[in-house]
Amino acid sequence: MSPTGQGRGVANELRRLCWTPSWLKWNPEANHDLSWGMNILFGLSASFSVANLYYSHPILNILADDFGVSDQRASLVPTMTQAGYAVGLLLIVPVGDIVRRRPMILSLILVTALIWLGCTLTQSFSAFLGLSFLVGLLTVTPQLMFPLAVQYAPRRHRPTMISIVMSGLVFGVLVARLLSGIVTQYTSWRNVYWASFGLQVLVWIFLFFSMPDYPILSPGTSYPRILLKIVKLPFQNPDLTQNALIAFLTQGMFTSFWTTLTFQLADVFHLSTLSIGLFALIGISPVFLNPVVSRFLIARIHPHGSLIIAHLVTLVAICIGTFVGTFSIAGLVIWAFLGDLGMNTIIVANRVAIAHVDVNAQNAVNSVYMVHTFCGQLFGTAVGNALYASGGWTQTGAFNIAQMIAGLLVIALRGPHERGWIGWRGGWDLRGYNMEKNSQSSTAQPDTEANNEDTATEIPTEKEKI
Repeated sequence: MSPTGQGRGVANELRRLCWTPSWLKWNPEANHDLSWGMNILFGLSASFSVANLYYSHPILNILADDFGVSDQRASLVPTMTQAGYAVGLLLIVPVGDIVRRRPMILSLILVTALIWLGCTLTQSFSAFLGLSFLVGLLTVTPQLMFPLAVQYAPRRHRPTMISIVMSGLVFGVLVARLLSGIVTQYTSWRNVYWASFGLQVLVWIFLFFSMPDYPILSPGTSYPRILLKIVKLPFQNPDLTQNALIAFLTQGMFTSFWTTLTFQLADVFHLSTLSIGLFALIGISPVFLNPVVSRFLIARIHPHGSLIIAHLVTLVAICIGTFVGTFSIAGLVIWAFLGDLGMNTIIVANRVAIAHVDVNAQNAVNSVYMVHTFCGQLFGTAVGNALYASGGWTQTGAFNIAQMIAGLLVIALRGPHERGWIGWRGGWDLRGYNMEKNSQSSTAQPDTEANNEDTATEIPTEKEKI
């Protein structure tokens, strides 16, 4: 069979596996508000998908021994995985605007699971490395869930529903590192990978029987045009650029803290590897509090207000952690708890603030936001490690304090109602936030406004517009 014929055969098989049951086919007349059950499923999907990027982090020495390579070569595994993820954010996530999202998400999860199976079975480190890159490339499912939560969540529940998906994402990151280290210590690293394979298949099954066949956001738009939009968006939308810069600084703080924390706990407080792994449980606690914070804070005031409060809480936590953390582990606990709670709140507020930006290209918007997030993570890790090596914990803490102050300055440059790049026109009233009104004024999409405050903001298809 020719390569073209083989490609068509694979496409046909994927089409069969992503077939849509009759009860999930799109009905424009039906109510498509996101239910709490589907919202939780999106959160779990995000959790079990993003975990693929982090299982290898605490077991690199075990992988080096098992494959017979040096520790330095084994460290290429997370590098290749993250590199694949970065490429996926740029090249795959925007596709969600121009194709049906149900078959796209199901195909990504299924293909990723099959590649993950290869990682689990292979005895070749070179193959493991290449497959890890492909896993990172295709593990962008969580970033396709966020636009769905923004688009179909009822207005009054939107911040809470976004926070549930966000909590699932953070939960996956932290639990992957924790469980991978504990399970590998007592069994084999391959058991961790087998368990992850089973979870991915389980998520695929649940989504197959429950995820609606959502319509295409931008029918008729070509792939090159949607990629070009990613380049244009930061220069056309002050809200997106402002919140993306805030995300850059917040993620820089987050990764700088959790990367250098390992050295501080081991070198200063002499904790064991297992105890350091269990320290991640402190970071998991805010995950469960974040939906509550979203319900009673973000849903009630303008995102600007939520961002200011979250930055101040995080700044206080960093100051305590920086200075008390040099002689007492209590300082590190306070930073881990309040810092992560503040970080999660900032991310959800950012998501709410950019929900109105180009409602027909939400995945392209998400790509821009996530590229800034990813670059912030790289920046925080590199600078944080360098500062810790040269000046210890206090210098790293000072760097993180500076990032939070810079975030407050970025917020202060534009008032909550400013439409331009810099200024405070419209005042500083932080009471409430009419997302749909903002959407109309900034994107000129009057068809996207819901008629009732309890309904979702659905994006009409071309057929519906006609």
